[in-house]
Amino acid sequence: MQTQKIKNKKVIRLIYGILTVLLGVGVLSLFFSVLFFFLTLFNPNFEPFFPVVEIPLEIYENATLELNNGNILNVIIDEAFISFNVNNQYGFAGVVNYLFFIAILCIAFYIVVMLWKIIKSIKNENPFHYKNIWRIRKIAFAVIFSALLNILYPIVLKCLWIDKITILEHSYPIRLSFHYVQDIFWALIIFVVAEIYRIGLEMKKEQDLTI
Repeated sequence: MQTQKIKNKKVIRLIYGILTVLLGVGVLSLFFSVLFFFLTLFNPNFEPFFPVVEIPLEIYENATLELNNGNILNVIIDEAFISFNVNNQYGFAGVVNYLFFIAILCIAFYIVVMLWKIIKSIKNENPFHYKNIWRIRKIAFAVIFSALLNILYPIVLKCLWIDKITILEHSYPIRLSFHYVQDIFWALIIFVVAEIYRIGLEMKKEQDLTI
């Protein structure tokens, strides 16, 4: 296939550079997360600063909201989050927390890799390729998988580990958060983009054959 003339090469190169930096950051993050996890397991005195995973709580409390102009409004706090670091005192739950964190990190890294490959093909003036269709689809699958993990993780902790959370002598249960369902919607949009890309590629091939 003949190479295509790509406009706005400076923008493409900028995006390619940003994604390359993100790849490096992702590799370092994966390395240090694994390193800190094992340091925690074998060194009880070591206190890691990550991973930290937020868990939603079902909370319904009255509160006041003070504005910059001094006005005070009555509001309701209907959701809060708790978080904890992985260390040896959490046992199995700490391992699950770490595995969840590393899974989300790997998914994010995988998405960046796919984007990097797509931008690289555009940078090399050959964007119209069937591999890019599957790369876009893989991004959509990764987004769906990430959303499902974020939805299921609080459920797993609720069933296997956490009974209740006590704050100022008030107990609150874990809330099953479905905020990440919207990520599935975005994944469907990405699938649509992949199909548009596929149709465009087929039309281009027909045009090249006609010429």
